[in-house]
Amino acid sequence: MKVGNIRFGFDLDNTLIDYSNAVKKYCLNNSLEECKTIDNLRKVLRTHDNSGNQWQLAQGWLYTDGLSHAEPAKGAVELCEYLIDNNYEIQIVSHKTTHTPVFCGRKPLRSVATKWLTSGELAPYFLDYRRIHYEPTIALKVEKIKALKLSYFVDDLLKVFEQPGYPKEVNSFLLSEASSQLPWVRNVDSLITIKEIMHHEE
Repeated sequence: MKVGNIRFGFDLDNTLIDYSNAVKKYCLNNSLEECKTIDNLRKVLRTHDNSGNQWQLAQGWLYTDGLSHAEPAKGAVELCEYLIDNNYEIQIVSHKTTHTPVFCGRKPLRSVATKWLTSGELAPYFLDYRRIHYEPTIALKVEKIKALKLSYFVDDLLKVFEQPGYPKEVNSFLLSEASSQLPWVRNVDSLITIKEIMHHEE
């Protein structure tokens, strides 16, 4: 059992939230070839539309209406349970604007995400809204990670860890198939792996 609260930070989209089912639903609804991940869908849409508008429309749907089809990422519940049982304080730091662009309907993004977090399987771990932080830019996201004095942080985007001001003393995990060459970042294939690493290092 840990003595005192050590802060563990999560990114939200594609880290705690698995959009695979939402992506499949979007492809089906829009007569697109089936994609399994958001990255696949982004690549497909950008080959059809260099402006990026089709991708922004898809992204807007995924992060709003599509959340009803999303699920907690593999191992999310198990890792959160482990953290709480060992007296870690859980925080979320997400790069997310307040609304989708006007041409996407200007739908609220943050309130929908918070509702998803606080009403589903992960709800027992995120009922305290003060531990859910949204920042409009990646630079401000990094500043929030520093301000919260997190001991651990996990994200699916390498560019977060590559930011000039990213605090290298944070135990950082990249949840991605992409490989990181950054010495302060560990690659993991699932949140379950993080739980195993932390348990081993206790």
